[in-house]
Amino acid sequence: MKRVLNDKIDEETLRAELNKYLNEYHVDVDAAKRGILRKYGAIDSAVAIGGTITKKIGTLNGTEQNVDVVGKVVTVDRRSIKSRGTEKEIVSGIVGDETGSVTYTLWDPSIAELVAGSSYTFRNCYCKTYKGAVQLNIGNRGRIEAADTDVEASDVAVSTPAETKKIGQLTGTEQNIDIVAKVMACERRTVNARGEMKEIVSGTIADDTGAVPFTIWNDAQDLEVGSVYEFKGCYCKTYMGAVQVNTGMSSTVTPSSVEMETVEYTPAAPTVAANMGPGEKKKIAELDGTEQNVDLEVKALFVDKRNVTVRGNPTDIITGTIGDETGSIMFTIWEPGELEMEKGKTYAFRGAYARKRNDTIQINMGNRGKVEPIDANIDVPERVYSMSMAECKVKDIHEGIGSVTVRGLIVSVEEREVVIRGENRTVWSGILADDTGKIQYSAWKDFELKENDSVCIANAYVRSWKGIPQLNLGERSEVSRIDSDFQTVETGTNLRTVAEIMKNGGGIDIDIEGMVVDIRAGSGLIKRCPQCKRSILNGVCALHGQVEGTSDIRLKAVIDDGTGAIGAVIGRAETEKLTGVSLEEAESMAARLGEGAVIGDLTAKVLMRRVRVSGNVTIDDFGPSITVRGLKPVDVDVVSEAKDLLKDVEANLS
Repeated sequence: MKRVLNDKIDEETLRAELNKYLNEYHVDVDAAKRGILRKYGAIDSAVAIGGTITKKIGTLNGTEQNVDVVGKVVTVDRRSIKSRGTEKEIVSGIVGDETGSVTYTLWDPSIAELVAGSSYTFRNCYCKTYKGAVQLNIGNRGRIEAADTDVEASDVAVSTPAETKKIGQLTGTEQNIDIVAKVMACERRTVNARGEMKEIVSGTIADDTGAVPFTIWNDAQDLEVGSVYEFKGCYCKTYMGAVQVNTGMSSTVTPSSVEMETVEYTPAAPTVAANMGPGEKKKIAELDGTEQNVDLEVKALFVDKRNVTVRGNPTDIITGTIGDETGSIMFTIWEPGELEMEKGKTYAFRGAYARKRNDTIQINMGNRGKVEPIDANIDVPERVYSMSMAECKVKDIHEGIGSVTVRGLIVSVEEREVVIRGENRTVWSGILADDTGKIQYSAWKDFELKENDSVCIANAYVRSWKGIPQLNLGERSEVSRIDSDFQTVETGTNLRTVAEIMKNGGGIDIDIEGMVVDIRAGSGLIKRCPQCKRSILNGVCALHGQVEGTSDIRLKAVIDDGTGAIGAVIGRAETEKLTGVSLEEAESMAARLGEGAVIGDLTAKVLMRRVRVSGNVTIDDFGPSITVRGLKPVDVDVVSEAKDLLKDVEANLS
C-alpha cells in the first residue's frame, strides 16, 4: 500500500489508518485496503481488487478463482495457439515453490515478460485441473510482479487426489486414477504429436475385471510383458467405443509385487471388459449413461450414414435416433461394416454402451457389439421425447443440451440467405422470450414463425457464439402454437449473477448488479475511426489505416457481484451519467493536465461504487464481459445494511 500511495501518505499515518479500519471499524483486510486507497486517491485501482487469497502452490486444488501465489518460473514457452478460430500468442511453462510445481498459462503476454529462473508474485489468478494436474492461469485481470525474495521450486507436480479403480469400472471420463494391472502387450514407437515426433510406449494392460489399451506419453520406459505395474495419476479417454488409459506429466509407472490373475486376453478386444458376456436388457427410459454392456430392442426413427475423420483417418459411421415405448435416444455405430439400417425398421442392439455428454445420454456401438434386424412390434409414441429432451426456461438453456423443449413468445423474426458449405440456404432467425429471459434462435426450415406467436418448440438443440447460447431448430424440431399470454421479461429486469452466467453462458438483455472494483487500461479519452467507429491507436485503424480520429470517452470497468467478476465496456452516455464528467470537460482536463489525469479523475469517481448495468454478455478465454447499454448507480443504505448484518450475526450466535 505504501508503494502504491507513494508520497501521498507517510508510514505512520498509514499504520494509524489501517489500525482504525481493522480495530475500530472492524472490517476485513481487503475492505480496509480498498477504503484507504480510495480515500487517498490511489489511481492504481488494480490493487483494490478484493476477494483474493494467498496460497502455497502445493495447496492448490484446481478450483481457485481468485488466488495469489509466489513462485519461481522454471520454464518459459512462448507459442501460438488457435482459439475460437483465430491465432493467439500465449506464454506457458512450469512455476513452483518449496511445496510443489504446476503448469501455468499467461493468456496475455503483454502483462509481463517472464524470465526462467526468476521469482514472481502472480496475483488474481484462477486454477483448473487437466488430466489430474493442477494448472495456474493468468487472465487479463491478473497481474505479475517481481518477487522480493528468491523462491526454491520443488519438482513435485501438484495434482488432485487420485481414485483407485479396477479396469472393469472405467468409463473413459476419469481424469486422475490409480490402477494396478498386468502388462499383456507392449511396444515402443514414434508418433507425430502436435507437429513433433515423440517416442511413446503403448500396449494393453489387464486385471481380473477387464483389459484396456494404454499409452505412456510422459516417459517412454520399457515395460516387461507379464509383469504387474502400478499406474498412478492416469487419465482415460474413449476411442471407437474403447476405453483407453493414458499417462500425463504427473503420472508414474512403477513395478508392483502384487500377484494378479487376469481375464482371458484377446489382442483385438478394445472394449472395457475383455470377458464381456450377454448385455443387460433395458428400456431406453431406464438408461442412466453409465452402462457398459446393454441390450436394447428399438425402432429406427432417423438414420444417417456418413463419413467422419477420426484421428486423421476417414471412417464410415451410422448415427441417428432410436426409440421404444418409453422414449428415444441418439445413437452412433462406430464400425457398421456392411450393416444397412432403415428408418421405421426394428433392431436389436446387443453389447452397446451408454455415455453421458453435457447431460445428454447417447448409445454407442463398438466392434464388440452387434446390431441385427428383428421382427418386433415396437409402439413408439407419435410424439416421443428424447431421453435428453428437457423442458427448460430460457435462463436455464446452456451450450451442450442435445435436445430441449422451450415455450415462449416470438419477439422478432427475420428471413435471410446464408452460404453453408458452398450451398445457399434460407434461415429464419430472431428473438424468443419467456418470463425468465430472451434468447436468439435460428430455424433451418420454414416453421412459419410470426412475431407475437406463442409457441412450444420441441427437440431443438443449442450452440453458442462468443459464449451466448443460441437455440437452433433443425429438420427434427417441432413447433406448435399454444394458447398462452406470456409475460415476457422486460429490459432492465433480467437480473443474473456472474456465477449463473459462468454456468449457463452469456445472453442478451442481461442485468448485473455489483461493485466497481477496477478500471482497466483503455479507459478515459480515446479516438475512434470516423468510418467504422472502432477505437484506434496512434491514428491507425485496423480496417481503414491512417485516419483522423474523432474523440470519445468510455470506461472499461470490472464489476464484482460477490459471486464473481465481469468486465464491462461503458460507452460515452453512461460514462458521463455515472461520473458527471462530459466529453468536453474531459478534453479540457487532458489539455491542461494530461490524459492520465482524466483516467485518475474518472477512477476516483466510480471506484467502489455499486451499479446496475444491462446489456449483452459474451464469454471468451478471458472470462465474461458485458457491453453496457443501460446503467444506474445503486444507493446503499449503510446503516440498514449494518443492522441486517448484526441481526444475522446475533441469530447465528444465539
